[in-house]
Amino acid sequence: MQPSREELGQAFKAGFQSIDEGNTFYAGFNSYLESIGYRKREDIPCTCPDSGEHGHLPECRWVKM
Repeated sequence: MQPSREELGQAFKAGFQSIDEGNTFYAGFNSYLESIGYRKREDIPCTCPDSGEHGHLPECRWVKM
């Protein structure tokens, strides 16, 4: 199961807040998704809608098992 639009919206908000706090976007984005039970899986295929043809999205390979 992949993050919903609402969950991704909150993850992006956390990422931008992280920047405001002097950290990286991914520190906040990743922390938020982890806090709601998602894990980034490098051992699975790309989960981007275009299979990564135009680069990977921040939510690529984040799944809840």
